[in-house]
Amino acid sequence: MQQIPGGITVPKTPELLRDFEQFKQQLKKRAGLDLDQYKFEQTYRRIYTMMERAGYRKFTDYLIYLASDESRLRNFIDRLAINVSELFRNPEQFQILKTEVLPELLRGTSQLKLWSAGSSYGAEAYSLAILLHELSPNRSHQILGTDIDQEVLERARRGVFSESDMRNVPAEYKQRYFRAVQENGRTIYEADPVLKRYLKFERHNLLSDPYPKGFHLIACRNVVIYFSDEAKERIFREFYSALTPGGYLFVGNTERIFTYAQIGFENPSAFFYKKPAQEVQRWRNAS
Repeated sequence: MQQIPGGITVPKTPELLRDFEQFKQQLKKRAGLDLDQYKFEQTYRRIYTMMERAGYRKFTDYLIYLASDESRLRNFIDRLAINVSELFRNPEQFQILKTEVLPELLRGTSQLKLWSAGSSYGAEAYSLAILLHELSPNRSHQILGTDIDQEVLERARRGVFSESDMRNVPAEYKQRYFRAVQENGRTIYEADPVLKRYLKFERHNLLSDPYPKGFHLIACRNVVIYFSDEAKERIFREFYSALTPGGYLFVGNTERIFTYAQIGFENPSAFFYKKPAQEVQRWRNAS
């Protein structure tokens, strides 16, 4: 047995493991969600905890409960996503983005197209919007934020953040781009509409949906850490195809793409993987 936060012990008996396999197969048939794409240990613990809190002891019984209500099943799928919201998370990485990566991209085009994949509440997308507005205001940049969780997407569209979300925001940005308001006895920060004009938020499943194309930068940070190695490889290859030549993939603080060269990326600095710019001519010839 394993102990997890909250005092819930997770048993792994042969019966439960067989039951979990049936749960996975039936969930894939009913909802199209393939849990084999996720790392087993983390997924098992997470779903067992949700099942226990709902009052069930068998995974297949829990699935019957979930499938009896479409909104309940959708909420379960949404809750499997790990939602972290913090503007300018790992500030040193955003400094590289501001001083090196984005200026390089802006030298090649006046209008950038960015994608925050697994955007959660939108903190990363709004951080990107701030940097773009600082570097090249009043241009028609586009930032797409996607997530599997509809609830967090609604909050992202509102552009509201807590005190803890704002802890890494430089003081001048905080003053320039956010308005502090009181809500239910606590201070929240509303993003300025000037940022929202760059942003669009949509639901997207990295494991099953078609990938949009033509991005100069894709940020996918701390999103795929629970996915299997095979799923990660497929996602990174999709990102490569979604980038324009010379475009960058921006990953998380603890993430490395060990097969970046086989995929086709260059790795000019930590956390940034570049689609070679020399593909520009081939790409133009093909268009």
